[in-house]
Amino acid sequence: MGRKKTAGGAGCIAGLLLLAWAFNNLNTLIPIIVGVSILWIAFSIFRSQREKKWLGGLRLEDLDNLSGADFEKWISARLESEGISAENIQHSGDFGVDVIATVGNVRIGIQAKRYSKNVGNDAVQQAVSGSDYHDCQAAAVVTQAGFTKAAAAQAKKARLPITLVGRRDISKLVVHIRRLAHSVQNHHSPDQDSAG
Repeated sequence: MGRKKTAGGAGCIAGLLLLAWAFNNLNTLIPIIVGVSILWIAFSIFRSQREKKWLGGLRLEDLDNLSGADFEKWISARLESEGISAENIQHSGDFGVDVIATVGNVRIGIQAKRYSKNVGNDAVQQAVSGSDYHDCQAAAVVTQAGFTKAAAAQAKKARLPITLVGRRDISKLVVHIRRLAHSVQNHHSPDQDSAG
């Protein structure tokens, strides 16, 4: 759970306490405040556990603290844990692709970007050219950050099918990679997700 959301919950509780004090109804509102607090804590724990499950035991904040190389390893491990062949090629001259995922007979070149800011269109260009070099039929850019509008526009115009997997949907990385492979197998254009 992020600090902003926790602070928001604390702010709501403080607001209710102030309201109760102002109207001298503290005895009536205390059970409500306690109940809301318990529900908020339970929801926070549930959401954190669900996020950790989908992120392979990590939280988004943990991904923010990984090195670039460790983020590439995490992507490979996450795909492999769901039965997708993933080769981390960081030591073999990647040419713009860090991981090659294979779903069925579809090879997907993945450009991993562990950034503190939004990823730009240069990453899309790298993913497409690297995927060409490695004989991949599709490309993906994966980040724990977001994407610029230019990156989303570049992805829509790219010669290869490409998907952008950003912070809002990185927990569904496996789903996006499978969907991309399925669209290539069926010769349809994938949803170029510009989530951030």
